[in-house]
Amino acid sequence: MARPDSDDPANFSQREIAPIMIGLMLAMMLASLDQTIVATALTAMARDLNGWALMPWVVSGYLVTSTVTTPIYGRLSDLYGRRPVLLIAIGLFAGGAVLCALSQTMVQLVGARLVQGVGGGGLRAVSQAAIADIVPPRERGRIQGYFSAVFTVSNALGPVVGGLIADYLSWHWIFWLYLPLAAAALFLSNRALKRLPKPTRKPVIDWAGAVLILASATPILLGVGQAQKAGGWASFEVFGPIALGVIFIVALVLRERVASEPMLPLRLFANPTFSLCSLIAFLNHGVMIALIMLVPINYQLASGMSANQAGMRLISMTVGAVLGSFIAGQLVSRTGRYRIFPIIGTTTTAIMCAAIAWVGLGRSTPLDVAATLLLGLSFGFQLSPLTVVVQNALDIRDTGIGMSCLMFFRLMGGAFVVSLLSAVLIGSLDAGAAALPGLEVLGPHRGLALFQLDERSGVLTPVVMQALEQTIRHAFAVVFGVAAALSVCALVGACLLKEVPLRGREEPQREQQPAAADD
Repeated sequence: MARPDSDDPANFSQREIAPIMIGLMLAMMLASLDQTIVATALTAMARDLNGWALMPWVVSGYLVTSTVTTPIYGRLSDLYGRRPVLLIAIGLFAGGAVLCALSQTMVQLVGARLVQGVGGGGLRAVSQAAIADIVPPRERGRIQGYFSAVFTVSNALGPVVGGLIADYLSWHWIFWLYLPLAAAALFLSNRALKRLPKPTRKPVIDWAGAVLILASATPILLGVGQAQKAGGWASFEVFGPIALGVIFIVALVLRERVASEPMLPLRLFANPTFSLCSLIAFLNHGVMIALIMLVPINYQLASGMSANQAGMRLISMTVGAVLGSFIAGQLVSRTGRYRIFPIIGTTTTAIMCAAIAWVGLGRSTPLDVAATLLLGLSFGFQLSPLTVVVQNALDIRDTGIGMSCLMFFRLMGGAFVVSLLSAVLIGSLDAGAAALPGLEVLGPHRGLALFQLDERSGVLTPVVMQALEQTIRHAFAVVFGVAAALSVCALVGACLLKEVPLRGREEPQREQQPAAADD
């Protein structure tokens, strides 16, 4: 048990916490900014490197490696301490960015993105775990509100910054942009985290468990990605990898039951608070990411807006998410209560998704802004409180792996729900378009073809486009209806959460001792 002196992490002063938080938020920004800033420059990369066939892997490769390594980083940070593991993650991310910037072929770029993803897997997970070492649960709501704001703003700025760089400079500069941010995060994290306690137990690494985590999550993510591309789940390319991943999950459970120091402690899932929060995070984050992707497509297909106009309509959702996360974080810190916020958040998400399914988007600017703003607020009300709940519910020895697992379930939820709602949308479009004359020119997969439809190409006449409007609106109504149903499931989980008093500064950390200042 740690000594309750000035070196106890709960006794960090506000002046000492500030530079630590800046370093951790910079690490979070690197991870959050990456996917959206790169996505807008994909076509420029493929055109420059003549690698259209491998273009999806520039994003998918990073997503797979960053997701599957997230719980591994959490466990390693529990065994070796937050500081060295976070520094390694930042170094790998920056090194991968340099390799990306120097890539001359698409194969080189994809390989560099895999390396960058290995580093990115540790940025968010270890940053969240480090907060638990520094700030007591009662005060984490305010801090988590700031982190959630950084996450949301980074996601929103990514497409704009990526598009500007690709248009006016070169896509290579996207990756050079990471280096000053990574250098600042590395400097602040190295300097400020020296006072963090380091584990005193001799590390025992469960390498078999680590391999099984990789072997189970990777094929599942690949299968889910295939479902999103195909617009359905009934194919061997989708079912085969997912089935293989499930087999490895069974092997992982059997291994972790007997491991002396399991990479993924099964005792985490015996904690009902952790299990419920993981389920809520899986559903909530999945719906949020899916709507961030699909709402602009709704505006473009149903209302004929340009990509820029559709993106501008999404700003209200981003503002709402930042505002909701900030408000919820402040109220959690002041009141010490958290259960009400995920209940309000999931309820509002379900109501707004059902309302949009009934009314539709693109009919009125004030209604669109109000609906997406409320959606953003509902997402923000769930982001920071759930993180605080998990940090408060876990033992100190499991903070790193617990936060990593929460992040892992959020990432997996994003992949699953995006694929699910995309498949629902494509299937509904395909079924509706099949009944309309004149769409044979789109080929056998009409629903999928509509995603890439350019009215200026003259493939479809204005009359046919007008006939498609009702089909498109109906398809998106189905999508929002499914999103509402998923949010109701998250609401059930939120209602089952129990209110546990948040620990304050007076309670010392356990199972760790402070490290030397010159470590």
